[in-house]
Amino acid sequence: MHKVYSIKKKKYSKKYFVNFLDFTHDSVELGLDVIMKYNITKDQELSDQDLDNAISEQQLKDTKLAAYNYVSYKPRSEYEVRNKLETKEFSNENINLAIKFLYEFNLLDDEKYANMFVTNYIKRTPSGKFRLKQELLKRGIEEDIIAISIRDNYPAENTLQLALEAAKKHKKKISHKPKVKQKKLVTDFLVRRGFDWDIINNAISNLF
Repeated sequence: MHKVYSIKKKKYSKKYFVNFLDFTHDSVELGLDVIMKYNITKDQELSDQDLDNAISEQQLKDTKLAAYNYVSYKPRSEYEVRNKLETKEFSNENINLAIKFLYEFNLLDDEKYANMFVTNYIKRTPSGKFRLKQELLKRGIEEDIIAISIRDNYPAENTLQLALEAAKKHKKKISHKPKVKQKKLVTDFLVRRGFDWDIINNAISNLF
C-alpha cells in the first residue's frame, strides 16, 4: 500500500503532484479527473494495482492530448504524428491508441492531408510532380495515395507556367551573376524543384 501524504498543484499546469509517505514512488503527476476517479486524497492508502491504473490512465490521456494538440495546429500525416509522440517517449501501445483516437474523430486522414498538401505546396513553392512526391514520401504518405493526390490536384496543364514562375523568382536572386552562370543556376534550381527536363528546357528557352 502507498499512503498519500500530499497533493500539490503543479505550477502552470492542470496537473497535481501526488506524493507518498513511503517514498516508493517519486511524485506522480495526475490530472484532477484521474485523482477524483480513484478518490485520491491526503492520507489515503492506494494499492499497487490502483496506483498503476491511475498512472496508466494518466499516461494515455497525456498521449491523446499531445496527439490532439499536434494535429490541431495544422494538418498532419499519421507518420508525422507517430514520430512526434515517439520523441516525447510515450509507449507504443499508447501511441497506437492515440492514433486510433484521432481517426475516430476524423482528426487524421492521410488522403485528405495529401490533397491539401499538394494544393498548398504548389501555391507556396511552385514545383514539379517529382518534388511533390518526395515531400509526401518524407511525411510517410503511401505511394498509391501520393499518385492519386498528384493526379487529382496537380495542374499538369500549367506545369510550364509553374516552372517559369519559380525560375523568374530565382533569377532575380542571382541577377548580379554572369548570364551563363545564371542559366546554369536556374537550371539546377528547377531540377531541385522536381520539374521534368522538357519543362526545364522550355522554361530556360523562354527566360534566356
